Amino acid sequence: MNPIYKVASRLDIFARDCAVTVALKITDDSCKMDEEQRSIFMALYDALEPLESELFDESVYALIHTARNFPTATLFAQIKKEREMAMAVITQEKMKSFKASVRAALLIAQLNQ
Repeated sequence: MNPIYKVASRLDIFARDCAVTVALKITDDSCKMDEEQRSIFMALYDALEPLESELFDESVYALIHTARNFPTATLFAQIKKEREMAMAVITQEKMKSFKASVRAALLIAQLNQ
């Protein structure tokens, strides 16, 4: 199994919400990660199945999909609202922990291939 899919399949609901929030930040270009890390975390987001969340409804997935393919200022304003709401709940400290845990899990998954 692909390491990204392996890690994605093991995420709990909170971590899935973190992954969606990172995807929102990457989509509207407010994320400070380099391109390689952005690519990894968007692949993780894309591997999330089923789409479960405590913070977001189904419309956030459509919002990210549309903004990735047809970006507009209006969509970015909607994304900003969604990510700010999520970050108020998640907190920056927990988000940093999530990213570190994903990086470690990916490294382990790659080593065990």
